[in-house]
Amino acid sequence: MNILITGANGFLGKKLSVKLLEQGHNLYLLVRNRKRLDSFMAKEGDAYSSQIHILEGDVTEEHLGLNRQLVNSLKGKIDAVYHSAALLSFDEKDRDRTYKVNVGGTENVLNLALEISCQKVLYISTAYTVGKETVGAETLYSSDRCFVNPYEASKCEAEHLVYKFRNNLDIVILRPGIIIGDSRTGVADTNFGLYGFLKGIKILKKRAMRRQDAQSCTIFLDPEVAQNFVPVNYVIDVLDAALVHGKNGSIFNITNPNPPLQSEVYAIVKEVLDFPQLKMYPPSLNAEMTNEEKAFHDSMSIFHSYFQRTIDFPSDNTAKMLAAAGVPMLQMDREALKRIIAGYLLDKASITS
Repeated sequence: MNILITGANGFLGKKLSVKLLEQGHNLYLLVRNRKRLDSFMAKEGDAYSSQIHILEGDVTEEHLGLNRQLVNSLKGKIDAVYHSAALLSFDEKDRDRTYKVNVGGTENVLNLALEISCQKVLYISTAYTVGKETVGAETLYSSDRCFVNPYEASKCEAEHLVYKFRNNLDIVILRPGIIIGDSRTGVADTNFGLYGFLKGIKILKKRAMRRQDAQSCTIFLDPEVAQNFVPVNYVIDVLDAALVHGKNGSIFNITNPNPPLQSEVYAIVKEVLDFPQLKMYPPSLNAEMTNEEKAFHDSMSIFHSYFQRTIDFPSDNTAKMLAAAGVPMLQMDREALKRIIAGYLLDKASITS
């Protein structure tokens, strides 16, 4: 197939590209700056250069910023579009820009797909369009619900936009949970979500070591809350399966059926870092914090809503699709989670003072 991918230079976009290239597909990778793909092309993409076509453009512009001649050359040539480009900002100050990229950009992608007669669009959303609810579904959520941040709200609105095109395009909505590293290798190329938390813990340990005392470092998290971590390789397997097996109008939660508790994550972090001074208590304790602890919790403030509740994400649609594709559902055990956490914590390049 000939497949166009937006957000091709992102963490997910690069992993997806490799998977599709290995299967022999020809890819049209949309990036705002060709040079941003230089590292990918020199490494993972080197053996597949004849299958890769780089398009310089921007999803926020009409025709994705592609000139008329290029758009015409794509007519009837593209079999599917993976739309993964998004602005991942939880900051209220970025609301307008977030909507411009995540909603306006999605509309531009859909319109281009129609113009070039591309039949299938696979939209990569997020499981957290569920908003502040604690029970999800594999259906379209109402857009008038309460959201934690503008990112969630914009992705929900974009889902509604995508869904409206189902009479003219084959559309599939894919909702990953919190994407983490590869469960087989532990490797990740992102500093968001879990990795911001791990970075903060590393800084706490460095400061504790400088003090050279036995004073504990305390983090305040509910040990019984689960985090819906999904390894990137599993997410890619689902995205790949949806290319053939995703039916028009389908919505798939790419989530963890047995998400780890925060107490599990804490125990692994403490073990891997050899950090016996690290203690975890529930937020209800209301204990005083040291300056270091306060700095850590302040840096994690944008994630507080996610730390405080477990969300149930059913994935029946995903299970059925994967069964049809012969792909197993996710089974992430403690060793896989430890491998992923250790892959970051023990990477010298990730140490920041």
